[in-house]
Amino acid sequence: DLRLLLAEEKRKEEIYKDVAEAQKEDEGVLLSVIIPSKDNPEVLLSCIHSILARTRTAYRYEILVVDNGSSEENKRAIMEKLSALPETAGMKGCRYLYQPMPFNFSKMCNLGAKEAGGNLLLFLNDDMEVIQPDWMSLMLEKARLPYVGGVGAKLLYPDSEVIQHAGITNLRVGPAHKLQFLDDGKVHYYGMNRGVHNMLGATGACLMMRREVFEEAGGFREELAVAFNDVDLCYTIYENGYYNVVRNDVVLYHHESLSRGKDGESEEKQLRLLREKDILYERHQELYGKDPFYHPYLTMDMLESEYS
Repeated sequence: DLRLLLAEEKRKEEIYKDVAEAQKEDEGVLLSVIIPSKDNPEVLLSCIHSILARTRTAYRYEILVVDNGSSEENKRAIMEKLSALPETAGMKGCRYLYQPMPFNFSKMCNLGAKEAGGNLLLFLNDDMEVIQPDWMSLMLEKARLPYVGGVGAKLLYPDSEVIQHAGITNLRVGPAHKLQFLDDGKVHYYGMNRGVHNMLGATGACLMMRREVFEEAGGFREELAVAFNDVDLCYTIYENGYYNVVRNDVVLYHHESLSRGKDGESEEKQLRLLREKDILYERHQELYGKDPFYHPYLTMDMLESEYS
């Protein structure tokens, strides 16, 4: 039937047009990987080398290192190593932004975002290690969706199957990493450590989003210099009407707190942590003790990992 043949040809033309438009859109994608770092050339370069050696993606990306005041010796070493990085198919350059200032993760990330050329942003700790070739493509797949805000990944402790982060749950005592310290070799809670899930938030150790989402949220709050800045950003994005997503089918190693130490190791750090948590809930009072992606009958004790 001639009409059927013509209809089939028209359908094929529409498919080819859609594919061509998608390919054209892909060509316009540039991801800016923003890595805050100071006085950790070995850790930083290990992270960057893992990106270059193990990432397989059709997308273009650039790397921006934001340094808040490394010593002259470390600054020189970092600059030499970055200038000698090998070119890869996807990586379109590496820039080094040196601006001495007191440590402020939020300010460093905002500075990187301001200088970045990408229409997508990935905030990455310098103590991360890429172990999965398609990690960037999978995160980009979700970050580009119009209703998605921040996109996170599952983080494991180094050289293990122990979960460090599989999303954030907002408990009465504050934000907590989902499924922390559990064995990722097992499936937990009907697959919460597998697949893709909507969640209230994800850690800023590996957090991707479109630039317009970041700017609409006002970026990272600089009064939250050390802790809860990533949680605050995710909560703001949620309040702006987007879904935050955690891809637990994307796995990275997190050499946690190699760069700046742990929050609870001194009384001073503990007090600062509590102050910043107060700021978080002053800004998001409607979310205090609530999480729309966590059933209220489940445990509210972040250290409890068994049924009770």
